[in-house]
Amino acid sequence: MIVALTRSRWIPLAVIGAAAAVHAGMWASVIPCPAMPMITCLATAAAVTAAASLAAVAARAVQLGHRAARALACRPRAPLPAPGQEAAARAGARKLTCLRDDEVAAFCAGLWRSRIYLTDTAALTLQTAELDAVLAHEAAHARRRDPLRRLLTRAAADVLFYLPLTTWLSGQQAERAELAADRAAIATAGRKAVAAALLATSTPATAPAAAAPFDGAIDARIAQLSGEAIPVRRPPARPVLISLAGVVLVLSLAMCLGQAALRL
Repeated sequence: MIVALTRSRWIPLAVIGAAAAVHAGMWASVIPCPAMPMITCLATAAAVTAAASLAAVAARAVQLGHRAARALACRPRAPLPAPGQEAAARAGARKLTCLRDDEVAAFCAGLWRSRIYLTDTAALTLQTAELDAVLAHEAAHARRRDPLRRLLTRAAADVLFYLPLTTWLSGQQAERAELAADRAAIATAGRKAVAAALLATSTPATAPAAAAPFDGAIDARIAQLSGEAIPVRRPPARPVLISLAGVVLVLSLAMCLGQAALRL
């Protein structure tokens, strides 16, 4: 029987096979011509790879941050309605910008100085308790600098694409941030208000990717609002194995390049 491999199956096999082939080639090149001791070569390759990865993540984060700032600059502003001003005072949301938009939405964006963005429609249509819950949630994001954390984890996932574990960790960081912000909103407005606000709000299509929106991680947040215990998340075996293979592949390539450079 012929079994057709789907894309999700052959990619891990290809990564593992490539890592094994490169690793074997590295050993074949080192044994006849040991230009550098193996331990020294491995340590140097790991240091160079880590430095290059950090530089690439920083560059990607700057690019994403610039893109988010440009997207926010294009959004039309509106005067903050009186209900929004009163709710901001109660929630301690000091840095708040009102956007002109037909959607009922709120999000937190910005790097070192996070700012809350609320649509004028949300300020006018949400009930008092719901608006308090939304702004308390976003104020918690701003205090924790969650937009910066989300930006960095997304940049790491983009750059370290050969390590799918980083994508999983990015999702977990976003979920923990939403749960923590919800707990702050519950302490301010109560569970019913947070649940009602969660149903009433949405993330606008023009919100920057690095923003911390009000309606992320829905399943986990509903479970927390229901009083259910949130289970400890453990990474699946598949991304862990593929990430290990990716580390071997990248280090092997770095070691091969280093050995080749020393033999020139």
